[in-house]
Amino acid sequence: MDLNLIGLFVEIVESRSLSAAARKLGMTRANISQRLKLLERETGAQLLRRSTRSLELTQAGHTLYDCGQRMLEDLRTARASIDSLGHTLSGRVRISVPTGFGRMFLGERLLEFARMHPGISLNVTFNNRIEDLIAAEVDVALRITATPPLDYVARNICSIDWNLYASAEYVEKHGPINCPGDLEKQTLVASPYPARRVTMTLTHRQDESDVHVIAIQPALQSSDYPFLTEAVCQGMGIGLLPAYVPHAPMSRGLLRILPDFRVAGLQNTLYIVTLPNRYPSPATQALIDYLRAEILLLAQAWN
Repeated sequence: MDLNLIGLFVEIVESRSLSAAARKLGMTRANISQRLKLLERETGAQLLRRSTRSLELTQAGHTLYDCGQRMLEDLRTARASIDSLGHTLSGRVRISVPTGFGRMFLGERLLEFARMHPGISLNVTFNNRIEDLIAAEVDVALRITATPPLDYVARNICSIDWNLYASAEYVEKHGPINCPGDLEKQTLVASPYPARRVTMTLTHRQDESDVHVIAIQPALQSSDYPFLTEAVCQGMGIGLLPAYVPHAPMSRGLLRILPDFRVAGLQNTLYIVTLPNRYPSPATQALIDYLRAEILLLAQAWN
């Protein structure tokens, strides 16, 4: 199938009319129409329903348009990769990072990447909730989750454990916490949960049969982990926090609560998520490689 005809078809769809596509491509409307008919003969299917005022994609047209877009994007990226060989990296990369992990660790490293590659324009979003990379106009997303999205390419970077932390002031004021049952009379600080109460499963690290299920109503909830960390540092409660939190510069002397127990059932893996693309741009690939290496170095201290 002629790639030029596919590119022409994509342009017709995005221009919303044969006349608009003809003007943009510097062709006559008759020439555009003739080439569209040739493409329909090659595919053996009607691709568009045309009226004097509008174009409507057929089912076959939708399929070809979606595939054609991906083919053209792959071709553009491959050309950019070839053109950039031996040259300074350039281009634009749009990245989304989780608010807590991003502000505690990645912000500084993204600034360093920008200094290393002044030809790359970074667009950085701190957001925990982006689900559709295309709609959000994001090229690379870092996500901490138990189940990565199936429609994207998800690279497993490292595991994220969750632990309980408190300030020395809180422990001194509210007494020692020696066993999971002691948590039930404590104040909890945590991220939002669907139910009003947070249910934690604590398993002893040396005895898998020693399991405790604890349900607590949080006194303070937020999806912003720097905020939760500050609350715990100020002695406002025991925090259910990712294991990287005590290693952040903003954390001040947090104590590990019940270190002999593992907290299970939470979002526990960090992924780098991208759109399916066999030929990511050199700038995008450079950022992915850089973040993977930097995060793996950080993770050595968490585990």
